Amino acid sequence: MKRVTWILAILLLVLAALAAFLAGWLPLRIEPGSLAVLVTKTGGVHPDTVMPGGFRWTAAALLPTNLRLLPFNPRPASRSVRLSGELPSAAAYSAFMAGEPDFSWSLELRLSAAVKPAALPGLVEREGIRDDEGLSAWLQGALERAAAALRPTLVSLAMDPAGSRSLADGSASAALASAAAAAVPELESPAVELVSASVPDIALYEEAREFYLAYMERYREAVEPALAKASATALGDRLRLESLEAYGELLARYPWLVDYLAIEAGLPPRASAPAVPPQPATAAGLPGKP
Repeated sequence: MKRVTWILAILLLVLAALAAFLAGWLPLRIEPGSLAVLVTKTGGVHPDTVMPGGFRWTAAALLPTNLRLLPFNPRPASRSVRLSGELPSAAAYSAFMAGEPDFSWSLELRLSAAVKPAALPGLVEREGIRDDEGLSAWLQGALERAAAALRPTLVSLAMDPAGSRSLADGSASAALASAAAAAVPELESPAVELVSASVPDIALYEEAREFYLAYMERYREAVEPALAKASATALGDRLRLESLEAYGELLARYPWLVDYLAIEAGLPPRASAPAVPPQPATAAGLPGKP
């Protein structure tokens, strides 16, 4: 009888341990392919995402109503980025070419990404996300922020001949994806796909640029000497005018100097000339100061 009792007790203990184990084994509580975030009343949001097929056991599940699992089924999303513009000095270079070629550009790219599984607990705690609908809304906003972070780089590439080629042949996609991941770290494996691209003839643009610069150099060489001569003439005229203004002010102050200068030049003085103040002779025979 005692033996039967011991066997029953051991069996009950085993069943209780098995029940406790199954109750605390979290992957059993989520659907295959889904992820979950563990939230408990005693510990709040746990930092590790509950992954399907893995081993995750917690004693918090043994307390009634203490544990809550928030299931998620993250799906990738995408967002388009459209940009347009023209190459540097495009209007000036185009005017020097036959037919005035168009040096404008336009791009459309698609940015795709999903949420990192490891980022889910942080999003639940910081953003208050509780379901797939909230996660999808947050992902759309995250893609918008990543696209905004890419815009300066895209504009810089599109306005540079070498950068335009890298966009057209897709060689810039990896660098753009890395920039998107750096802008929003919660994104998993973001990808940048070129949907459409309209870029000008880079060889023709370079030819137009060289032609324009050569023309401006010849123009500068032809115009600079004329400008220098005109500047020197203008400076001489200004100095002469200032000198004449000084003489005019002196004669207006001392009108008898007109007749004195006439006498010095061997000309008769004016009939109505004012009397010239007497000037004492100097050693050189010239009038001096009174």
